[in-house]
Amino acid sequence: MEKMLKRLKIIVAILLVILLSLIAFWGVFTKEKGVWNNQVAPYNLGMDVKGSRELRYTLDNSEEEKYVYVDENGNIKGEVWENGSSTTAEHEAEHEAGTAEDDGHDHESHDNIPYAKETKTIKVNSDEKLTKENFEQAKKLIQKRLKKQGMSEYNIRLDNVTGSLIVETPNDENQVNKVQEIVSTIGKFQIIDYQNGLVLMDNSDIKKASVVTSNAAGYTAYLQIEFNEEGSEKLRQISTEYKETPVENTQNEENETEENAEEQTQETEKKYVSIVFDDTTMMTTYFGEEMTAGMLQIAVGQAKTNYDEYLEDYNSAKVISDMLNSGMLPISYELESDNFVQAEIVNEADTMKKIAIVVIILISIILVVKFKMAGALASLLGIGYIALLSIVVRYTNAVITESSILVYAIVILLNYIFMKQLLLTGDISKNYDRVQKKFCLRLIPVCVVAVVFTLSQYFVVSSLGMAMFWGIILSILYNFIVTRTVLKNREEV
Repeated sequence: MEKMLKRLKIIVAILLVILLSLIAFWGVFTKEKGVWNNQVAPYNLGMDVKGSRELRYTLDNSEEEKYVYVDENGNIKGEVWENGSSTTAEHEAEHEAGTAEDDGHDHESHDNIPYAKETKTIKVNSDEKLTKENFEQAKKLIQKRLKKQGMSEYNIRLDNVTGSLIVETPNDENQVNKVQEIVSTIGKFQIIDYQNGLVLMDNSDIKKASVVTSNAAGYTAYLQIEFNEEGSEKLRQISTEYKETPVENTQNEENETEENAEEQTQETEKKYVSIVFDDTTMMTTYFGEEMTAGMLQIAVGQAKTNYDEYLEDYNSAKVISDMLNSGMLPISYELESDNFVQAEIVNEADTMKKIAIVVIILISIILVVKFKMAGALASLLGIGYIALLSIVVRYTNAVITESSILVYAIVILLNYIFMKQLLLTGDISKNYDRVQKKFCLRLIPVCVVAVVFTLSQYFVVSSLGMAMFWGIILSILYNFIVTRTVLKNREEV
């Protein structure tokens, strides 16, 4: 009975190894809408394996005539708005002539605004912005934004003379879109008087931004902005002015009837503000109460019952939050070209696969010849370890690079060496702990290096550390649970 139980353990372990191998090397397919899709996650390939996208950015040289408010020092205090939108001098003339469209809101007169109104040709990148210092600052801010968005692999090259940028990113559409959004967005935040266009608050009033979630009626992502001391006071003052106020309105005495002669109706007048991010209006609103906490929450999207749809809103809010915390770009860029760069290793991939298969076959033959049935089992267990490593790497944040491929090859080879040493002892039941302890002690320096490398801020180094870490940890656990069970019970059967 005891031998039957041991045989059963061996069979279960072998079946597990076969299952792992099928999942890792073949996949798990399900049919959706008539199409078979592999449900096993793909490898997270680095630029030097998958290929990269080279995004070239140049300075935005566009300019536009705008009708603006100007103070006595020539500083622009906002665009002149009519009916809650920006306007040119031509639009202003139309409004004075009574031809501009009304949007239904009440708008106060511009007569009480203490600024002159002028038509100016405004460059997106003014001449005084085009300095080497601003070019370097823009590069640093873009790097900061990319890191906040969790992008570890990228290259940025800056031309200090022209200010143009080249950003290399992995050939992944999501990553490319994220880079394009990060580089093309200035990060300008404004609270604007909806009635006339005056800028009431801007980035200089912000202390920090974050994202919070409400699940009261579905999931809703909110961009939460905390203002500094000066900004908090501005927000308080704005909240007391831009609100809904009652206006007493009596009917014309000539049209009064006996029924409503003494009746008075209460109407309300609202003053609105627009919250604008990079010239895109996030919301137009008025305040219902005095804002004394120095904090403002802006809903990003509507309440969602579908969590995946909510995550899209959350990520959008997170991008804006990261940009506000990083700071405004001093200059504006536009995309000039987007080119795919093929990795050099692609041409060698088939050759490398063939070499790896040949090496594994040779090692298996050597083990079978030298150790017979035990060697055959060890060969199968070695393939099982490769399969397990393959699956774990797919579902972690490990990135496959040219350098990490070499590390994975080394840890796989070390795993075969361990099994060979185990078989050489002749009595696995008695000597397993001793061999495992000796093997682990020799790997301690490698483990230390792996941890240090993994924590490195340099992508190439951290990918090497990750490969070492997962390779060693899985080898120890796999051999203790699976290899030990199979080879030990095989001896005792």
